[in-house]
Amino acid sequence: MPTSLHEQAAEYIRARIASGEYALGAQIPTEKELCARLGVSRPTLRQALDALTREGYLTRVKGRGTFVTEPKITHESTSFLAGYREESERSHRTLRTKVLDIGVMRAPDAAAAALELPAGARVTRLVRLRRLEGYRDNAPVVYTTLYVPCKLFPDMAELDFTDLSFYGVLADRGLAVRRASRRLEVVVPPAEVTAALGISPFEPTVFITSVGRMADGRPIEYAESHYPAAGSRFLIEIDR
Repeated sequence: MPTSLHEQAAEYIRARIASGEYALGAQIPTEKELCARLGVSRPTLRQALDALTREGYLTRVKGRGTFVTEPKITHESTSFLAGYREESERSHRTLRTKVLDIGVMRAPDAAAAALELPAGARVTRLVRLRRLEGYRDNAPVVYTTLYVPCKLFPDMAELDFTDLSFYGVLADRGLAVRRASRRLEVVVPPAEVTAALGISPFEPTVFITSVGRMADGRPIEYAESHYPAAGSRFLIEIDR
């Protein structure tokens, strides 16, 4: 339950967004109106608005006012070891996947190094675009390129990963990922990623590289994922 005045004010606004009274894209009442309605000071209200802006419920446009936006999606892949399909199921969302490309190639330098392969080793590359049904008008939420050593999964390119869970297929073949290391940075993505995600050429993405290893320590997958920064946030949990 909200305890402080600014938490109570934030909950009041959040509830009206959830009910549709403050519709997506609509301007909410002015600060003066909200202060009078809620019986709080302007600094207290601004704390509430700042919190809702950080959560992604609101966007504040200088000189125009404050508008309702769709909250950022929280990605939990930085907090537990699972594929994106399992992650979407945990959040009760329906995942839609488009396979942009799959085929065998010589490993790029970054993939060869991550997979501990000799230069020029053969890998299968899988490029996918993922959407969550109903979220932001079905706009893409992640663009992922995945590399797997051909010697460990020689027939991967023959499979259709539109509906298949990659981690599930690995597990079925005795190649389950048991440990992963991930690195996050904010980048300006390549033009083909920008076009696929449908974002502005000037919008950054959160770029995550990941190396998944099997129980014996051998790397089985190297992934490069681009998440639109404007609509993404990440959960990181640390135990002591």
